[in-house]
Amino acid sequence: MPLFAYKGVYEIKARIDGFSEDTVLRAIEHNLWEMWSCFGRGCDCALHDEGDALWIDTPIPTLPYNAVLKFSVTNNVDYRIDSILDHYRQRRVAYLWMVHPSSIPSDLGERLLERGLEEVEVVSGMAANLANLPEPHSSPGGFEIHEVDNKTATSYLLEFVAWRWHVPEEAKPHLYAFDQVFHIGTPSAKIRCWLAWHEGIPVSKVILHCAAGAAGIHGVATKPEARGQGLASLLTLEALQAARKDGYKLSVLHSTQMAQSLYKKLGFQHMAPYRIFASEKIHL
Repeated sequence: MPLFAYKGVYEIKARIDGFSEDTVLRAIEHNLWEMWSCFGRGCDCALHDEGDALWIDTPIPTLPYNAVLKFSVTNNVDYRIDSILDHYRQRRVAYLWMVHPSSIPSDLGERLLERGLEEVEVVSGMAANLANLPEPHSSPGGFEIHEVDNKTATSYLLEFVAWRWHVPEEAKPHLYAFDQVFHIGTPSAKIRCWLAWHEGIPVSKVILHCAAGAAGIHGVATKPEARGQGLASLLTLEALQAARKDGYKLSVLHSTQMAQSLYKKLGFQHMAPYRIFASEKIHL
């Protein structure tokens, strides 16, 4: 079976004008793989790229910084699964496992459940043609949106990320060290980021990662005190407009069930479900 022959694995829910189903689904997967592979290239980290499997190790013991990103294995399947799980368990870190449309075997999720992992969420792989973006609108009063373009803003961004994922104080230096890979706010940056500010404090964020022929939206989050202001939508639209200006025509993302309505208003359509398994509960 070809790697991206998705029919027969998941029902495809939509078509994106100008792009084949295989192109869109491949972009959804590969954009995420390339983004998260960067975490395996940090100091004291490891990127395990085995061709048919891709997984990362980092010194941060909490989710989601140790993860299996890809698994399309046809030989010695149970041995390969158990080897990865044993590795994480010996390290005593929390870990997650993403099951994508191209994952093999087809019952991978059930095999993970049998081994004690929890299915913590089914997220939606979504895509949009950037030619169809809605018109931008102004920020709500008291809020400002700026791209992260200096070290001070980068420090605020990383502190925001630490808050979002409950990174323990002793592990924060490892998180901050990832900027040696991402080079946020510089011409060589692997990602671009935007923050919404209120009274000098960042309250919402979005990350843009352009790879695999698509503009990937990642890490959208808003602090509780600033929710209901439309900041996530504004930030996402800001990032998408920047990607379109750079020549990208396709955008992809993974959305929780709660956030799907937000992205649909920006022109995104559901393409396929992606199952997230983890060693412990996690709020995505």
